[in-house]
Amino acid sequence: MNYKSYQKSRDAAWQILIDFKISSLPVKITALCRELGIAVKLTEINSDSDGFTFIKNGVPVIVLNSNCKNPSRLRFTCAHELGHIILGHVGVYELVNREPSATDNPIEREANVFASRLLAPACVLWGCQVKSPEDIIKLCDISYAAAEYRMQRMNVLYTRNKFLTSPLERQVYENFKTFIEKQNG
Repeated sequence: MNYKSYQKSRDAAWQILIDFKISSLPVKITALCRELGIAVKLTEINSDSDGFTFIKNGVPVIVLNSNCKNPSRLRFTCAHELGHIILGHVGVYELVNREPSATDNPIEREANVFASRLLAPACVLWGCQVKSPEDIIKLCDISYAAAEYRMQRMNVLYTRNKFLTSPLERQVYENFKTFIEKQNG
């Protein structure tokens, strides 16, 4: 994924956190979707897909697979589908929702970046001093696979030690400051 696409997805997630004054984890993803005017439906899907999105009468609808037995995975799927909506992918590209892969097309990677930055913002994880996927699961209520992937990225960010360099990131951190202080208290 090129940096411009990454930045667009990351910044879109941060902007949602800021605009909706989200200040604690885990992010209440279905409530956020409702605030955005997006319907979320839980229904049986007879495929390997955990979810998909479509437009009905001009309203985006996220459909989540009731056969998925992992609620944390469905939270990520919902955020991923929200990413497709926010990033303008719905109705333009053929979308596939499954575990992230290095071979995913750029559109799927953009939605995954959006979802992970929305549900597990790096500056908040850094402020809460996360050290493991288990720490991320506890704070963010995402699946182990998503938390492990996020922790890999956090380790890169810890090495670089370049947190709070973006004005948007500083705003997200400021919104979560009380939450972070409670976690560290």
